[in-house]
Amino acid sequence: MTRTAPPPSRPPEPDGPRQVSKFEFNLLRILRFLVGHFPADQGLQLVRTATSKPDCISSGAVDLVKDTLGKALVLFLTRAGGWRNDKYLRNNAPTAGRVWDRIPLDERTLEFSRPVLDFLFWLTAEKVHETKLAWDAVPKALTPTDELFFALAFDAMRSDPDVLTVLRRKDTFARNPFCWLLMPQDAADPDATKPQPPEFAPMFAGLRAVLLECMQTYLTHRWVKSERDKGQIGDWKKMRHQGQTEFAALRNFLQAAEAARRTDLARFVLRTNAAVLQSDLTPVFWTGGLQGSGPQRLADRLETQRAALALPRQMEILETWQERARFVGYFDEDYQASQMWKADWEAANGDRVAARARAAVEMLEPLRGPVAGQPGTPGPAQGDENPEGSPG
Repeated sequence: MTRTAPPPSRPPEPDGPRQVSKFEFNLLRILRFLVGHFPADQGLQLVRTATSKPDCISSGAVDLVKDTLGKALVLFLTRAGGWRNDKYLRNNAPTAGRVWDRIPLDERTLEFSRPVLDFLFWLTAEKVHETKLAWDAVPKALTPTDELFFALAFDAMRSDPDVLTVLRRKDTFARNPFCWLLMPQDAADPDATKPQPPEFAPMFAGLRAVLLECMQTYLTHRWVKSERDKGQIGDWKKMRHQGQTEFAALRNFLQAAEAARRTDLARFVLRTNAAVLQSDLTPVFWTGGLQGSGPQRLADRLETQRAALALPRQMEILETWQERARFVGYFDEDYQASQMWKADWEAANGDRVAARARAAVEMLEPLRGPVAGQPGTPGPAQGDENPEGSPG
Protein backbone atom coordinates (compact mmCIF):
# COMPACT_ATOMS: atom_id res chain seq x y z
CA MET A 1 0.00 0.00 0.00
CA THR A 2 1.27 3.45 -0.86
CA ARG A 3 2.18 5.45 2.21
CA THR A 4 0.40 8.76 2.42
CA ALA A 5 0.53 11.66 4.81
CA PRO A 6 -2.32 11.94 7.31
CA PRO A 7 -5.10 14.25 6.14
CA PRO A 8 -5.16 17.74 7.64
CA SER A 9 -7.28 18.12 10.72
CA ARG A 10 -10.78 19.49 10.13
CA PRO A 11 -12.15 22.43 12.11
CA PRO A 12 -14.60 21.50 14.85
CA GLU A 13 -18.21 21.14 13.77
CA PRO A 14 -20.69 23.73 15.08
CA ASP A 15 -23.00 22.73 17.91
CA GLY A 16 -26.15 23.18 15.80
CA PRO A 17 -27.28 23.89 12.24
CA ARG A 18 -25.61 26.86 10.60
CA GLN A 19 -27.74 29.94 10.02
CA VAL A 20 -27.93 30.96 6.36
CA SER A 21 -29.88 33.57 4.41
CA LYS A 22 -32.49 32.76 1.77
CA PHE A 23 -29.95 33.44 -0.99
CA GLU A 24 -27.40 31.14 0.63
CA PHE A 25 -30.06 28.48 1.16
CA ASN A 26 -30.95 28.53 -2.55
CA LEU A 27 -27.29 28.52 -3.53
CA LEU A 28 -26.67 25.42 -1.43
CA ARG A 29 -29.71 23.68 -2.90
CA ILE A 30 -28.50 24.45 -6.43
CA LEU A 31 -25.08 23.07 -5.54
CA ARG A 32 -26.62 19.86 -4.23
CA PHE A 33 -28.63 19.59 -7.45
CA LEU A 34 -25.51 19.99 -9.59
CA VAL A 35 -23.73 17.15 -7.79
CA GLY A 36 -26.76 14.85 -7.92
CA HIS A 37 -28.02 15.14 -4.34
CA PHE A 38 -31.20 17.17 -4.95
CA PRO A 39 -34.24 16.50 -7.19
CA ALA A 40 -33.57 17.60 -10.77
CA ASP A 41 -36.95 19.23 -11.37
CA GLN A 42 -36.63 21.39 -8.26
CA GLY A 43 -33.01 22.20 -9.05
CA LEU A 44 -33.79 23.36 -12.58
CA GLN A 45 -36.62 25.49 -11.24
CA LEU A 46 -34.18 27.23 -8.91
CA VAL A 47 -31.78 27.79 -11.82
CA ARG A 48 -34.59 29.42 -13.80
CA THR A 49 -35.53 31.66 -10.86
CA ALA A 50 -33.61 34.75 -9.76
CA THR A 51 -32.94 35.47 -6.08
CA SER A 52 -31.95 38.90 -4.81
CA LYS A 53 -28.22 38.74 -4.30
CA PRO A 54 -26.27 40.16 -1.38
CA ASP A 55 -22.89 41.82 -1.69
CA CYS A 56 -21.28 38.70 -0.27
CA ILE A 57 -22.16 35.49 1.51
CA SER A 58 -21.31 34.51 5.06
CA SER A 59 -18.27 32.51 6.05
CA GLY A 60 -20.60 29.78 7.32
CA ALA A 61 -22.16 29.42 3.87
CA VAL A 62 -18.71 29.30 2.27
CA ASP A 63 -17.73 26.50 4.65
CA LEU A 64 -20.88 24.59 3.69
CA VAL A 65 -20.08 25.02 -0.01
CA LYS A 66 -16.55 23.71 0.52
CA ASP A 67 -17.80 20.79 2.59
CA THR A 68 -20.46 19.84 0.04
CA LEU A 69 -18.07 20.10 -2.90
CA GLY A 70 -15.36 18.03 -1.27
CA LYS A 71 -17.62 15.24 -0.06
CA ALA A 72 -19.75 15.10 -3.21
CA LEU A 73 -16.80 14.86 -5.61
CA VAL A 74 -15.05 12.23 -3.51
CA LEU A 75 -18.27 10.21 -3.38
CA PHE A 76 -18.76 10.56 -7.14
CA LEU A 77 -15.22 9.44 -7.96
CA THR A 78 -15.42 6.51 -5.57
CA ARG A 79 -18.69 5.31 -7.05
CA ALA A 80 -17.50 5.99 -10.61
CA GLY A 81 -14.75 3.41 -10.24
CA GLY A 82 -12.16 4.62 -7.76
CA TRP A 83 -13.11 1.81 -5.37
CA ARG A 84 -12.11 -0.89 -7.87
CA ASN A 85 -8.95 -2.87 -7.32
CA ASP A 86 -7.47 -2.35 -10.77
CA LYS A 87 -4.20 -1.77 -12.58
CA TYR A 88 -3.06 1.47 -14.18
CA LEU A 89 0.25 2.72 -15.46
CA ARG A 90 2.46 4.67 -13.12
CA ASN A 91 5.91 5.63 -14.41
CA ASN A 92 5.18 3.35 -17.38
CA ALA A 93 4.71 0.31 -15.15
CA PRO A 94 1.44 -1.33 -14.05
CA THR A 95 0.46 -0.48 -10.48
CA ALA A 96 -2.37 -2.37 -8.80
CA GLY A 97 -4.80 -1.35 -6.10
CA ARG A 98 -7.63 1.04 -5.43
CA VAL A 99 -7.00 4.67 -6.21
CA TRP A 100 -6.10 5.51 -2.60
CA ASP A 101 -3.59 2.65 -2.64
CA ARG A 102 -1.97 3.54 -5.97
CA ILE A 103 -1.77 7.31 -5.66
CA PRO A 104 -0.19 9.27 -2.77
CA LEU A 105 -2.50 11.69 -1.02
CA ASP A 106 -0.72 14.81 -2.22
CA GLU A 107 -1.26 13.71 -5.84
CA ARG A 108 -4.99 13.12 -5.48
CA THR A 109 -6.00 16.11 -3.38
CA LEU A 110 -9.07 17.87 -4.79
CA GLU A 111 -8.73 21.64 -4.99
CA PHE A 112 -11.42 24.10 -6.04
CA SER A 113 -10.85 27.69 -7.09
CA ARG A 114 -12.82 30.94 -7.01
CA PRO A 115 -14.66 30.44 -10.36
CA VAL A 116 -16.74 27.65 -8.81
CA LEU A 117 -18.15 29.95 -6.14
CA ASP A 118 -18.65 32.74 -8.69
CA PHE A 119 -20.58 30.30 -10.88
CA LEU A 120 -22.85 29.26 -8.01
CA PHE A 121 -23.40 32.91 -7.14
CA TRP A 122 -24.37 33.64 -10.77
CA LEU A 123 -26.72 30.64 -11.00
CA THR A 124 -28.53 31.69 -7.84
CA ALA A 125 -28.81 35.40 -8.61
CA GLU A 126 -29.82 35.17 -12.27
CA LYS A 127 -32.47 33.55 -14.43
CA VAL A 128 -29.87 31.67 -16.41
CA HIS A 129 -32.02 31.26 -19.52
CA GLU A 130 -32.71 35.02 -19.61
CA THR A 131 -29.56 36.42 -18.02
CA LYS A 132 -27.86 39.49 -19.40
CA LEU A 133 -25.04 39.34 -16.87
CA ALA A 134 -21.97 37.86 -18.52
CA TRP A 135 -20.22 35.12 -16.61
CA ASP A 136 -17.46 32.82 -17.75
CA ALA A 137 -14.15 31.48 -16.53
CA VAL A 138 -10.83 31.25 -18.33
CA PRO A 139 -10.33 27.51 -18.99
CA LYS A 140 -6.60 27.66 -18.24
CA ALA A 141 -7.32 29.16 -14.82
CA LEU A 142 -9.40 26.16 -13.71
CA THR A 143 -8.06 23.33 -11.60
CA PRO A 144 -8.70 19.72 -12.71
CA THR A 145 -11.33 19.41 -9.98
CA ASP A 146 -13.00 22.60 -11.22
CA GLU A 147 -13.25 21.08 -14.69
CA LEU A 148 -14.86 17.92 -13.36
CA PHE A 149 -17.33 19.91 -11.26
CA PHE A 150 -18.32 22.07 -14.24
CA ALA A 151 -18.79 18.93 -16.34
CA LEU A 152 -21.12 17.44 -13.73
CA ALA A 153 -22.98 20.76 -13.49
CA PHE A 154 -23.35 20.88 -17.27
CA ASP A 155 -24.64 17.31 -17.29
CA ALA A 156 -27.21 18.15 -14.62
CA MET A 157 -28.59 21.18 -16.49
CA ARG A 158 -28.38 20.14 -20.15
CA SER A 159 -31.86 18.60 -20.12
CA ASP A 160 -33.27 22.15 -20.21
CA PRO A 161 -32.85 23.39 -23.81
CA ASP A 162 -32.89 27.07 -22.86
CA VAL A 163 -30.25 26.64 -20.17
CA LEU A 164 -28.18 24.42 -22.45
CA THR A 165 -28.13 27.11 -25.14
CA VAL A 166 -26.70 29.61 -22.66
CA LEU A 167 -24.11 27.28 -21.14
CA ARG A 168 -22.65 25.86 -24.34
CA ARG A 169 -21.64 29.39 -25.40
CA LYS A 170 -19.27 29.65 -22.46
CA ASP A 171 -15.68 28.46 -22.71
CA THR A 172 -15.98 26.93 -19.24
CA PHE A 173 -18.07 24.18 -20.83
CA ALA A 174 -17.28 24.39 -24.55
CA ARG A 175 -13.53 23.94 -23.91
CA ASN A 176 -13.90 21.51 -21.02
CA PRO A 177 -12.37 18.09 -21.89
CA PHE A 178 -14.56 16.30 -19.35
CA CYS A 179 -17.68 17.72 -21.01
CA TRP A 180 -16.44 16.43 -24.36
CA LEU A 181 -15.82 12.96 -22.95
CA LEU A 182 -19.20 12.74 -21.22
CA MET A 183 -21.56 14.48 -23.68
CA PRO A 184 -19.74 15.84 -26.76
CA GLN A 185 -22.96 16.37 -28.71
CA ASP A 186 -24.13 18.93 -26.14
CA ALA A 187 -20.77 20.57 -25.47
CA ALA A 188 -20.18 21.30 -29.17
CA ASP A 189 -21.69 24.20 -31.06
CA PRO A 190 -24.53 22.73 -33.16
CA ASP A 191 -24.08 25.45 -35.80
CA ALA A 192 -20.35 24.89 -36.31
CA THR A 193 -19.35 23.40 -39.65
CA LYS A 194 -16.76 21.19 -37.97
CA PRO A 195 -16.47 20.05 -34.33
CA GLN A 196 -13.64 21.70 -32.42
CA PRO A 197 -12.81 19.54 -29.38
CA PRO A 198 -10.50 20.94 -26.71
CA GLU A 199 -6.91 19.92 -26.15
CA PHE A 200 -6.81 16.49 -24.50
CA ALA A 201 -3.06 16.27 -23.83
CA PRO A 202 -3.33 17.68 -20.26
CA MET A 203 -5.74 14.87 -19.38
CA PHE A 204 -2.93 12.33 -19.19
CA ALA A 205 -0.80 13.85 -16.45
CA GLY A 206 -1.23 14.81 -12.83
CA LEU A 207 -4.61 14.91 -11.14
CA ARG A 208 -6.56 14.79 -14.41
CA ALA A 209 -5.11 11.36 -15.14
CA VAL A 210 -6.10 10.21 -11.65
CA LEU A 211 -9.65 11.44 -12.27
CA LEU A 212 -9.75 9.54 -15.56
CA GLU A 213 -8.61 6.37 -13.82
CA CYS A 214 -11.50 6.69 -11.40
CA MET A 215 -14.00 7.34 -14.21
CA GLN A 216 -13.25 4.46 -16.58
CA THR A 217 -16.26 2.38 -15.53
CA TYR A 218 -18.50 5.45 -15.43
CA LEU A 219 -17.42 6.49 -18.93
CA THR A 220 -18.04 2.98 -20.22
CA HIS A 221 -21.60 2.97 -18.89
CA ARG A 222 -22.26 6.43 -20.34
CA TRP A 223 -21.03 5.52 -23.81
CA VAL A 224 -22.81 2.16 -23.87
CA LYS A 225 -26.10 3.89 -23.08
CA SER A 226 -25.44 6.54 -25.71
CA GLU A 227 -24.76 3.91 -28.37
CA ARG A 228 -27.89 1.94 -27.55
CA ASP A 229 -30.00 5.10 -27.55
CA LYS A 230 -28.91 6.07 -31.06
CA GLY A 231 -31.44 3.70 -32.54
CA GLN A 232 -34.15 6.00 -31.20
CA ILE A 233 -32.86 9.17 -32.89
CA GLY A 234 -35.20 10.13 -35.71
CA ASP A 235 -33.69 13.42 -36.87
CA TRP A 236 -30.96 13.14 -39.51
CA LYS A 237 -29.34 16.45 -38.58
CA LYS A 238 -29.20 15.53 -34.90
CA MET A 239 -27.65 12.15 -35.71
CA ARG A 240 -25.01 13.71 -37.92
CA HIS A 241 -24.12 16.32 -35.31
CA GLN A 242 -23.89 13.77 -32.52
CA GLY A 243 -21.84 11.33 -34.56
CA GLN A 244 -19.41 13.93 -35.85
CA THR A 245 -18.79 15.38 -32.39
CA GLU A 246 -18.32 11.91 -30.90
CA PHE A 247 -15.86 10.95 -33.62
CA ALA A 248 -13.86 14.16 -33.19
CA ALA A 249 -13.78 13.80 -29.40
CA LEU A 250 -12.78 10.13 -29.38
CA ARG A 251 -10.24 10.41 -32.18
CA ASN A 252 -8.50 13.38 -30.56
CA PHE A 253 -8.61 11.68 -27.17
CA LEU A 254 -7.05 8.47 -28.51
CA GLN A 255 -4.33 10.37 -30.33
CA ALA A 256 -3.47 12.23 -27.13
CA ALA A 257 -3.48 8.98 -25.13
CA GLU A 258 -1.08 7.40 -27.61
CA ALA A 259 1.23 10.41 -27.54
CA ALA A 260 1.25 10.37 -23.72
CA ARG A 261 1.75 6.58 -23.64
CA ARG A 262 -1.33 6.19 -21.44
CA THR A 263 -3.34 3.71 -23.48
CA ASP A 264 -4.72 2.37 -20.20
CA LEU A 265 -6.85 5.52 -19.92
CA ALA A 266 -8.62 4.59 -23.17
CA ARG A 267 -9.98 1.33 -21.77
CA PHE A 268 -13.49 2.71 -21.77
CA VAL A 269 -13.40 2.96 -25.57
CA LEU A 270 -12.40 -0.70 -25.90
CA ARG A 271 -14.85 -1.88 -23.26
CA THR A 272 -17.73 0.10 -24.74
CA ASN A 273 -17.14 -1.46 -28.14
CA ALA A 274 -16.96 -4.89 -26.52
CA ALA A 275 -20.25 -4.30 -24.69
CA VAL A 276 -22.05 -3.05 -27.81
CA LEU A 277 -20.58 -5.47 -30.35
CA GLN A 278 -21.43 -8.68 -28.54
CA SER A 279 -22.84 -10.03 -31.81
CA ASP A 280 -22.64 -9.19 -35.50
CA LEU A 281 -24.50 -5.91 -35.97
CA THR A 282 -25.55 -4.02 -39.06
CA PRO A 283 -25.65 -0.21 -39.24
CA VAL A 284 -29.41 -0.43 -38.64
CA PHE A 285 -28.61 -0.91 -34.95
CA TRP A 286 -27.47 2.72 -34.90
CA THR A 287 -29.54 4.26 -37.70
CA GLY A 288 -32.79 2.30 -37.55
CA GLY A 289 -34.70 5.15 -35.92
CA LEU A 290 -34.01 7.77 -38.60
CA GLN A 291 -37.26 9.10 -40.03
CA GLY A 292 -37.96 9.86 -43.67
CA SER A 293 -35.59 9.64 -46.60
CA GLY A 294 -33.12 12.12 -45.13
CA PRO A 295 -31.05 14.68 -47.05
CA GLN A 296 -31.50 14.88 -50.79
CA ARG A 297 -27.86 14.17 -51.61
CA LEU A 298 -26.72 10.57 -51.30
CA ALA A 299 -23.35 11.79 -50.01
CA ASP A 300 -25.05 13.58 -47.10
CA ARG A 301 -27.09 10.51 -46.21
CA LEU A 302 -24.01 8.31 -46.25
CA GLU A 303 -22.07 10.82 -44.16
CA THR A 304 -24.82 10.84 -41.54
CA GLN A 305 -24.85 7.05 -41.40
CA ARG A 306 -21.06 6.91 -41.12
CA ALA A 307 -21.20 9.48 -38.33
CA ALA A 308 -23.62 7.28 -36.39
CA LEU A 309 -20.89 4.62 -36.18
CA ALA A 310 -18.37 6.98 -34.58
CA LEU A 311 -17.52 4.57 -31.77
CA PRO A 312 -16.92 1.39 -33.84
CA ARG A 313 -14.72 3.42 -36.17
CA GLN A 314 -12.29 3.94 -33.29
CA MET A 315 -11.45 0.24 -33.22
CA GLU A 316 -9.01 0.73 -36.08
CA ILE A 317 -6.88 2.89 -33.76
CA LEU A 318 -7.05 0.37 -30.93
CA GLU A 319 -6.19 -2.42 -33.36
CA THR A 320 -2.99 -0.62 -34.37
CA TRP A 321 -2.08 -0.37 -30.67
CA GLN A 322 -2.56 -4.11 -30.35
CA GLU A 323 -0.42 -4.84 -33.41
CA ARG A 324 2.34 -2.61 -32.05
CA ALA A 325 2.15 -4.25 -28.62
CA ARG A 326 2.69 -7.69 -30.15
CA PHE A 327 6.13 -6.69 -31.37
CA VAL A 328 7.41 -5.10 -28.14
CA GLY A 329 10.30 -7.17 -26.81
CA TYR A 330 11.05 -8.16 -23.25
CA PHE A 331 13.93 -5.68 -22.94
CA ASP A 332 12.04 -2.79 -24.55
CA GLU A 333 11.05 0.16 -22.41
CA ASP A 334 7.32 -0.28 -23.04
CA TYR A 335 7.24 -4.02 -22.40
CA GLN A 336 5.17 -3.91 -19.19
CA ALA A 337 2.74 -1.36 -20.61
CA SER A 338 2.32 -3.40 -23.79
CA GLN A 339 1.68 -6.55 -21.78
CA MET A 340 -1.05 -4.77 -19.85
CA TRP A 341 -2.67 -3.53 -23.05
CA LYS A 342 -2.58 -7.03 -24.54
CA ALA A 343 -4.25 -8.36 -21.40
CA ASP A 344 -6.98 -5.71 -21.71
CA TRP A 345 -7.40 -6.57 -25.39
CA GLU A 346 -7.67 -10.28 -24.65
CA ALA A 347 -10.16 -9.70 -21.82
CA ALA A 348 -12.38 -7.73 -24.21
CA ASN A 349 -11.98 -10.33 -26.99
CA GLY A 350 -10.52 -7.50 -29.03
CA ASP A 351 -9.86 -9.40 -32.26
CA ARG A 352 -13.50 -10.43 -32.58
CA VAL A 353 -14.77 -6.98 -31.56
CA ALA A 354 -12.49 -5.31 -34.11
CA ALA A 355 -13.70 -7.67 -36.85
CA ARG A 356 -17.34 -6.92 -36.03
CA ALA A 357 -16.69 -3.18 -35.95
CA ARG A 358 -14.89 -3.34 -39.29
CA ALA A 359 -17.71 -5.34 -40.87
CA ALA A 360 -20.37 -2.87 -39.66
CA VAL A 361 -18.40 0.12 -40.94
CA GLU A 362 -17.73 -1.46 -44.33
CA MET A 363 -21.43 -2.09 -44.88
CA LEU A 364 -21.84 1.67 -45.33
CA GLU A 365 -19.30 1.87 -48.14
CA PRO A 366 -21.19 1.62 -51.46
CA LEU A 367 -18.07 0.67 -53.44
CA ARG A 368 -16.52 -1.62 -50.87
CA GLY A 369 -15.13 -5.02 -51.72
CA PRO A 370 -16.12 -8.22 -49.90
CA VAL A 371 -15.76 -8.09 -46.13
CA ALA A 372 -12.89 -10.18 -44.83
CA GLY A 373 -14.10 -13.65 -43.99
CA GLN A 374 -17.10 -13.46 -46.32
CA PRO A 375 -17.16 -15.15 -49.73
CA GLY A 376 -17.00 -12.81 -52.67
CA THR A 377 -18.86 -13.10 -55.94
CA PRO A 378 -17.56 -16.18 -57.76
CA GLY A 379 -15.82 -15.51 -61.04
CA PRO A 380 -13.93 -17.50 -63.63
CA ALA A 381 -10.88 -19.33 -62.39
CA GLN A 382 -7.53 -17.81 -63.20
CA GLY A 383 -6.00 -19.27 -66.32
CA ASP A 384 -9.37 -20.33 -67.74
CA GLU A 385 -9.48 -18.06 -70.76
CA ASN A 386 -12.56 -19.68 -72.30
CA PRO A 387 -15.08 -20.68 -69.63
CA GLU A 388 -17.56 -23.31 -70.56
CA GLY A 389 -20.42 -21.91 -72.62
CA SER A 390 -18.52 -18.83 -73.83
CA PRO A 391 -18.06 -18.17 -77.54
CA GLY A 392 -14.75 -19.21 -78.99
